[in-house]
Amino acid sequence: MEEIGKRRVAAALVIVVLLAYFLVCAFPLQKEFVLVPAWAKSLSVASAAQTANASARQKVVSEAKASGEEVIPFRLGDRYGYFSPDGNILFSAVADYGVALAPDAYATYDRLSEGFTIKSPYGAELARVAAIGYPFFAAGRRFVIGPDQMTVSELSESGAVKWSYQLASIATAFDASASLAVFGLIDGTIVGLDPAGKAVLDFAPGGSRIAGVYGVAASPDGLLVAAVTGADKQRLVILEKRSAAYRVAYHRYLSSDYRRPVYIAFTGDGSRLAYESPSGIAVYDRGTKRETIISVPATTRLGQTMQGGQLMVFLSGRGDTKRLVCTALPDRRVLDVPVKASLAFVEARDDSLFLGADDSLVRMDFEER
Repeated sequence: MEEIGKRRVAAALVIVVLLAYFLVCAFPLQKEFVLVPAWAKSLSVASAAQTANASARQKVVSEAKASGEEVIPFRLGDRYGYFSPDGNILFSAVADYGVALAPDAYATYDRLSEGFTIKSPYGAELARVAAIGYPFFAAGRRFVIGPDQMTVSELSESGAVKWSYQLASIATAFDASASLAVFGLIDGTIVGLDPAGKAVLDFAPGGSRIAGVYGVAASPDGLLVAAVTGADKQRLVILEKRSAAYRVAYHRYLSSDYRRPVYIAFTGDGSRLAYESPSGIAVYDRGTKRETIISVPATTRLGQTMQGGQLMVFLSGRGDTKRLVCTALPDRRVLDVPVKASLAFVEARDDSLFLGADDSLVRMDFEER
């Protein structure tokens, strides 16, 4: 009996200790993230319906314009257009050669471009541009690069040339913020121009046998410029604006040796930089100045975030099978969904993902459970 009593006391003590542990040392379990389908639309069906019924198309356009809600541009191969978050397709068209596409405007152009028209997502003509060259839009700004790929100009809202700048060699990479337009050149130089077209950055990192800039990105506030430069050896260089000049804030040699354009972009809040690498997508944290690797191959549209910047969104892979991947800081994969499509894109907005897959547009809402 005494032995049984001792066992009961010991068991009771174990229970008390376990209860104390769970009450005092409890930790929250990681929540699960799920995608909830909201709607799916066929581009070919929508295009056929709008072609057959012009008044129906006009109604969709008028309702989208009246709502004041931001419309979303898309491009799948040579097809492009706009849609609203609630699933209305404003229009879908095929570009004969090229198209510059932004949330507030677009312009199609030919192989031998001798001028073009800028239109709003709702079809209204915004400007006619006589400048010879090819349009590209970024950060709410409109640019033209000449056929020689060395002359760049910024356009006003009316389509007039605000300023022009002659680069020292051929431009191979470009990005812009509201305060800075930055170009990477084939000779390895990084050039940054202010809103008046004045050069505020002219820097050649060097350190490689082969010069060149294969990718460049400007942070939304214009204070950081990042670039993948050179080959044999290739480098990541991050410049930071200090006082009136840009200085090297971070650099290192990379294991890559790309001889083609490299995907590189800052997140929308500017807190991180994402760029492709042989090991996956490398992410540089602006605050800690440290890098992590997310083991998925890059495609396009790096730098997208959700959930207040806590999640990063990528569309990974090539060919007919891709993967939609979401990761939490610093590199925990919280979602990995296969996408069966030869052409695809993803756009992140607040807590929703908009996925284009061949002929379809799909909205999925992100929920935490």
